Amino acid sequence: MAKATVDRFSGFSPQALKFLRDLKKNNDRAWFTPRKEIYERECLFPLRALTADLAAALRKAKIPIDADPSRVGFRIYRDVRFSRDKSPYKTNLGTYLPYRGVRGAPGGLYIHITPKESFAVAGFYQLDKEPLQRWREAMASDPKRFQSVLRSLERNGLALSEEHEALKRMPRGFEALAESPIARYFKIGTFMVSEKLSDRDVAGEGLIEESIALVKKAKPLLEYGWDVLV
Repeated sequence: MAKATVDRFSGFSPQALKFLRDLKKNNDRAWFTPRKEIYERECLFPLRALTADLAAALRKAKIPIDADPSRVGFRIYRDVRFSRDKSPYKTNLGTYLPYRGVRGAPGGLYIHITPKESFAVAGFYQLDKEPLQRWREAMASDPKRFQSVLRSLERNGLALSEEHEALKRMPRGFEALAESPIARYFKIGTFMVSEKLSDRDVAGEGLIEESIALVKKAKPLLEYGWDVLV
């Protein structure tokens, strides 16, 4: 087995992306087991290095997002207990850095690595019932402040993702705001922004700089959420 180390991140190698492409075509234990060392060397160890360098860069930028690279939450093994798809392995890599490095804390940075479909995301994903209620109450009590966040994101070339499921009607207790300029934002539970990453982007240490740049552009949203939820 390859020795686990956390060196400086220098990018995901062509071998890493090839491994993920091949895994997608051969998603079974018979193929993966003899290649586990390749996965660890080319995929898992660089993922830990990416997490460590992102955390260091965020601390340097005084942005309260952090993580322990030795405890990267990514597992290659899929939970297939309740899935019709019994493929045993994920065919992507991913690392999540939460607020202050606290597992379960709201808001953070997520990097998703898969050939030709990589991306970086900053924000708040699928808020639970209680924090979502607080978020909605904050928007209702000061809609202009939330509109200011949206304008700041727009100036930074970003917009809230609309890819996630939204309610068809206004949530209970907020029906009177159905004609509000921000009415549609009461119907969602995910508040995040994202940018696509090319295979070239993820192949070099510039991925760190690009990810930090996204977080800086997303600061109005992140700071709003942390003020409301933390």
